Amino acid sequence: MSSDLSRQPAPLPRQLTYPEAEWRALARFWYPIAYADELDAGKPLARTLLDEPLIAYRTTGRRIVVARDLCIHRGVPLHLGWQEGDELVCAYHGFRYGADGRCTAIPAQPDLPVPKKLCLSVVASVEHLGLVWVCLDPAPGAAPALPDWPQLSAPAYRMMHAEPQEWACTPGRQLENFIDVAHFSWIHTGTFGNRDQPEVPPYEVERTATGFRVDYRYLASNPASAKTASSTGEVIQRRMLYDLHLPFACRLDIDYGDGRHHCVFDLPTPVSRRRSRIFHFVARNFDPHIPAEEILAFELKVLAEDKPMVESQRPEDLPLDLSEEFHIRCDRFSAAFRGALRELGLGPDYTK
Repeated sequence: MSSDLSRQPAPLPRQLTYPEAEWRALARFWYPIAYADELDAGKPLARTLLDEPLIAYRTTGRRIVVARDLCIHRGVPLHLGWQEGDELVCAYHGFRYGADGRCTAIPAQPDLPVPKKLCLSVVASVEHLGLVWVCLDPAPGAAPALPDWPQLSAPAYRMMHAEPQEWACTPGRQLENFIDVAHFSWIHTGTFGNRDQPEVPPYEVERTATGFRVDYRYLASNPASAKTASSTGEVIQRRMLYDLHLPFACRLDIDYGDGRHHCVFDLPTPVSRRRSRIFHFVARNFDPHIPAEEILAFELKVLAEDKPMVESQRPEDLPLDLSEEFHIRCDRFSAAFRGALRELGLGPDYTK
């Protein structure tokens, strides 16, 4: 990140639920706020990131614009208004704003010039991997540090997603659950968990330039309802390749060993300190005849098994001080994850 101390820091949200130091550490990173196709209907979309209300829309030229959701004339959220062409219209007094954020018209005084300072607070955004990514406080001049997951653009793979969910949890707790290999045989017995395989064999955690990789093998249950592999057996060997991109994005590549790959992506976005929007979607290169709805129904069932566990964890924040919870050998992936979050500057504030 840039060390330019002369630039103005990003303004803090009005309804701040984070300690300021923690918010500023998190605001440097990029997070998805929507699937890109959610903006194809030509309607503005209201989202919240790190307590900051945002509005996002797509212009007629396919450009995506994201701004703080506020008309600065009288403080009314712009999501109460509408989109006309490339402009947002405020519902209160009809002020219009262009894609660059500048006000283009004040209906109450059409013959007077529009003040140059009358403009929206546009935030950094980019469309990548089928998602709309936003950073509230990017490093000046730096390219976005975004995951590189080729399956999401390869012609052989089909990307499928359902509506994002909101959970009453921190993104750290939710993502740690996604990378936790010891809970499969206990929580996921209704989907792929094999109660006869509770032992977790030793595995290695590889540090990468952007996070971690883990190669883990699991003898999973394979019910007919799984829709994840074309197999009639009761159990199936899963080679599970994790690629965690810090702070809160992970791809799980389930490799069946014969060229078939079922990839699961988990990206929890921090809405507020203890609320996350979960972008959980899949891409696979086999069985194109199976409807996306059936594949996603299975993935949503897996999520539903996880949700009550994650939302009930205490403390709600992920303890980055490893002495605050007990750890066993199979927790080495999550322990590495916690250590990396500490290195990113979350520190003790993230545990309070």
